Amino acid sequence: MPIEKLVKVTIYGLARERDATIEGLQELGCLHLIDLQVRSEFEPLDHELRNEVHDALKYLFGAPVQNPNQHTRYADEGGCRAVAWQALENKSRREALIEERDHLEYHIELLKPWGDFQWPTAEQLAGWQLWFYQVPKRMRDVLNGQDWTWQIVNEDRQFLYVVVVSRDEPDLSPLRPLVLDRRPLSDVQHRLAEVDEELETLHWQRVALTRWTSLLQRDLNAADDELARREAVLKLLQTGDVFVLQAWAPRSAMERVREFCRRQQLALMEQRPGWTESPPTLLRNPPSIAGGEGAVTFYMTPAYRAWDPTGVVFFSFVLFFAMIMSDAAYGLLLGLGLALLWPRLSATARGRAARHLLLAIVVATVVYGLLIGSFFGNTPSWLEPYQLKLDGQPLFENRNAMMLLALTIGVLHLALANAITAWRYWGRWQALSSVGWSVALIGALSYGVTRGGSNRLANWLAELAGQSPDAVQALFLRGGWGMLIGGLAAVFLFSSSRPLWSRRPLDWILRFVDGFLALLNASKAFGDTLSYLRLFALGLASAQLAVTFNNLAEGALEVPGLGMVFAILIFVIGHGINLLLGIMGGVVHGLRLNCIEFFNWSLTEEGYPFRAFSKKAG
Repeated sequence: MPIEKLVKVTIYGLARERDATIEGLQELGCLHLIDLQVRSEFEPLDHELRNEVHDALKYLFGAPVQNPNQHTRYADEGGCRAVAWQALENKSRREALIEERDHLEYHIELLKPWGDFQWPTAEQLAGWQLWFYQVPKRMRDVLNGQDWTWQIVNEDRQFLYVVVVSRDEPDLSPLRPLVLDRRPLSDVQHRLAEVDEELETLHWQRVALTRWTSLLQRDLNAADDELARREAVLKLLQTGDVFVLQAWAPRSAMERVREFCRRQQLALMEQRPGWTESPPTLLRNPPSIAGGEGAVTFYMTPAYRAWDPTGVVFFSFVLFFAMIMSDAAYGLLLGLGLALLWPRLSATARGRAARHLLLAIVVATVVYGLLIGSFFGNTPSWLEPYQLKLDGQPLFENRNAMMLLALTIGVLHLALANAITAWRYWGRWQALSSVGWSVALIGALSYGVTRGGSNRLANWLAELAGQSPDAVQALFLRGGWGMLIGGLAAVFLFSSSRPLWSRRPLDWILRFVDGFLALLNASKAFGDTLSYLRLFALGLASAQLAVTFNNLAEGALEVPGLGMVFAILIFVIGHGINLLLGIMGGVVHGLRLNCIEFFNWSLTEEGYPFRAFSKKAG
């Protein structure tokens, strides 16, 4: 779908009605305010309370146990700030105790070989000091022939624990003395028990505070709304008794804006965006594909006058993820996870949009896994009727065919990107350059596949047309070569933005230079096309890992006694790891092929997102 069209609105009102107008516009929730960059008598809202509540909420939401929430009032807790302070004080004390606990555990391990002893006082030592060394047994000779007093107080398989009495640090290079806690071992262990007990108390205090998270979230939203209103004041212009506010509004919301201005007795002026202006980008897609917007904006926000790639990214990302996962059973496990998350995803509009994307991924993964015949890395007998085969061989086992499939998908994806660019610039000569790239990519694929000896398609077409396979193959070669040369010629001739019919020789020279530089992108096109081989490589790696874990589990069955237990553990853990790797690969490389390879050819203009001035608190 095209990017939502915006209207530049200018609202004029009386200064005494300013705050009420801003609050009403926030309730309206459809304007992206324009910063007029003027001075104001108002200072920015103090963020202290907002940040305290935000940090407290983040800490309480991380508690492993959540209490039922209070939804009406804070009772005797002292209000929002008091609850936030209690949570932050709990957090600070807990972090300090965890740090102390780590320190105590470290020193307990150091003290254990030396036993539970009391350090002598400075008066008792009379200027002498105790130095503690952990000496490897192979270095025992460093103790011999020394003129200071030493004693081995303990030993284990590897080390001697030596106490040296000396006024200065002994020279036992390369050994360095240990720094031990001055408290007896029993005191350190007792303090560790106290710390654990206090941490337990803090844990349950934290859990008790979680009953206020709903009210804290409410107050946080209210603080954010107040901050947004104060910042809106800083963006408008006020002179005397009149204020002026400018904003971008979706064309579909203009009737609501007009009605608001009539009701509030505000003057309203509407303008189309000028060619020198850069309005924000508002993506608005049907709920069925709106989940793809996150994949688009993850990398960049399209410019306002660009195009919305959400639909293409939605379907291509789903396909790429399914090809990388390459297993029907993994798809069913993802479906089970989605079913468990479905109620939670229904709570917000963003979650409901994500449901459609996740559901499409599950369906595509299951269908693709059935077509290649992979179910936990095996092909059960019931799955064989659905499995695609080539000359009696499963398609997925034919590596050349799978590589060709990945390259074909890459060529079509990049050709589509260039076709969209040509459509956007249609009416300019430069559009023919993008058409040339699309034609050249398809031609190179046709020529390369036929030249490489893959003539199955030619044989099939020859059989349909009743022609000789050699004649059809020759046609593919000539056609592919012609499309490649013709496409590159179009790139060379029409890539320049300089006048085509200029009479100045310099313009023609510069056009040829521009064309030659554009042809250098042929290496980029070749590399981008090869990038799609990752669909085959990652899918193959996932399938091979599944087979490997199956073989390991099968081998574990032969272990007497606990063989079944070991086999189940290997199967579950192995396939769990493979599933996680598949999810990571599907997300990372599915996004990469869309956001780097595809966008580089179709979406080079970056914009900024539409931020609606809206109310958070209900």
